[in-house]
Amino acid sequence: MDQAKIIIRKAVEADAEKVWCLMKELAEFEKYIDVFAITPEILSECGFKKRPPDFYCIIAETTEEIAGMLVYYFLPYTAQNKPAIYLKELYVDETYRGQKIGQ
Repeated sequence: MDQAKIIIRKAVEADAEKVWCLMKELAEFEKYIDVFAITPEILSECGFKKRPPDFYCIIAETTEEIAGMLVYYFLPYTAQNKPAIYLKELYVDETYRGQKIGQ
């Protein structure tokens, strides 16, 4: 596939279904699909409606579709007594791999 123009942006509730699909693909790829319990409704509630949300999500998208996602959350305290960001999931749709989207 030719290099597509990629836009990086914060995910919004309208992205929940596609983000869920990518999470499910990741669970299949990493072989934990048998314990994958997230539904689109849980994702929407916990990531977009709840304040503050349980997690945050950034997506990479082309003009046609979402190509990848990054899920993260904040840790208020670490061993250094400072807040930190925990990168939970990084996944790029197979169609868009090799384009440095995840770098």
